[in-house]
Amino acid sequence: MSTTRQAQTVAQATGGQLLTTEEGKPTNRVRLDGDFESHRAAVEAVTVLFQLATDDGTPVPSGWVLRGATFEVEWPREPGQARKIRSHFGARRFARNWALATVKANLEAKAKDPGHVMVPWTLAALRKRWNQVKHEVAPWWAENSKEAYASGIADLVVALSNWKASKEGRRKGRRVGFPRFESKHRTRNRVRFTTGALRLEPDRRHITLPVIGSLRSKENTRRLERHVAKGNAWLLSMTLSERWGRLFVSISYAVRTRIVARTPPLGVGKRDRAGVDLGLRTYATVADSDGLVTEFPNPAPLRATLVERRRVARQMSRRIPGSRGHRAARAKLARLDRRAVHLRREHVHQCTRFLVDHYHEVHIEDLDLAAMRRSMGRRAFRRAVGDAALGAFRPVLAYKAEDGGTRVVVADRFFASSRVHHSCGGVLVGSTKLAKTLTCRACGRSVDRDRNAALNLRDWPGHASPGPVGASAPFVPGPPRGGTGGGSDDRGTGRRTRQRKTPVSEAAAGEARTKARAKRAEEPRKRCN
Repeated sequence: MSTTRQAQTVAQATGGQLLTTEEGKPTNRVRLDGDFESHRAAVEAVTVLFQLATDDGTPVPSGWVLRGATFEVEWPREPGQARKIRSHFGARRFARNWALATVKANLEAKAKDPGHVMVPWTLAALRKRWNQVKHEVAPWWAENSKEAYASGIADLVVALSNWKASKEGRRKGRRVGFPRFESKHRTRNRVRFTTGALRLEPDRRHITLPVIGSLRSKENTRRLERHVAKGNAWLLSMTLSERWGRLFVSISYAVRTRIVARTPPLGVGKRDRAGVDLGLRTYATVADSDGLVTEFPNPAPLRATLVERRRVARQMSRRIPGSRGHRAARAKLARLDRRAVHLRREHVHQCTRFLVDHYHEVHIEDLDLAAMRRSMGRRAFRRAVGDAALGAFRPVLAYKAEDGGTRVVVADRFFASSRVHHSCGGVLVGSTKLAKTLTCRACGRSVDRDRNAALNLRDWPGHASPGPVGASAPFVPGPPRGGTGGGSDDRGTGRRTRQRKTPVSEAAAGEARTKARAKRAEEPRKRCN
């Protein structure tokens, strides 16, 4: 169960045993006797966010999975309802800034007085403190839903947790700084609702939020409303956000596994396995076990609209902020951004759906995108990495493969799939670092970079022959380059002898000239004495 209270309720409804700690404190675990299916209705009446396990701790599928859906909604025509939406955006931001000010004040007081009792950096503690002082700091708090303030405090708790984990070295990736105050000019407007009137109306055209009311959706909500109406889906939260001047409602929900389990299209048989190489010229190169190679072109939506974006940006810079021309130019720029995002997202979904529907096993590479962008010298190359959205491929493929019964295998990050010739295992070299065609040093054949990498990933790890230190690259016996001819000393140390930049004879002559100049510089001083 998610909480101890839910576990107590389930234990009372099912007659199960509530497990306790060694000190006798209740936990969020319940032991049920007999078949779980006989207790499923009682447990699901309390919550669907539960996990199952056997007596020895082996996880068992619960029958529910988490999913998300996003619907674009219209701005309400009534000024009062539109004012409520903006008020909720501001309330979330105000609560977050208040919580951050409280945390900073506690840190300063703790620095002056070590005995000062600080408010814990938890959602429960900060919400409790907010409820104590909200009548003083925000007399207008009753105009908005309590979820707006809870959403802002929860966002700060996550930011503080990320900062602390990054500072202690427990969080991967770029170092996270201490949270800063949010401004309405820089922060994306959003508010999250977890309780209250969260509904998808039966007409499949309206979404209801607490206090704000009903918002008309621009698309049909049938894909989710029909499962909620039948009891096969459970709404967990709704997030109202603004982007490009438009409103979106993102819904997080739990759905039964049998509902999302997908079968391949009729007439399409799944093949054994496939290797996928991601790139910038070609978005994905797929080589399967039957020898077929499929290429998905890179749409590069940002590059396609770059000229138009620059022209519109110049138009907007010449307009007076707040004027009708400035708003029109800003709308054009937002339209180009929105088109690029949607094209990029649709391409990722099409590519991953093809892989899940056609293959039992998919081998992908573990890309270090941050290092890839740093290695790109020109700004245009770094922009191309972000435009391709390679980081979105793996998580989308993962959740679709889970529903479709496809196994995803991630190759070792240091497996040189682009530098090893698939046919003979030789080292491939190119005229430049990003050359499309590479030449094998061993056999002299020229191969396509992306196709060769896809073939290597398809046969990984059986095709990869690790070297003596565990690197996924072919080991070539013989003396190291720059050594003295393969002697025992060279093989033992494995170090290369570096050539001198300046020959020994020239270095000796330069040293002699330096001594002569120093001697001449001292002679006038002796004559003066």
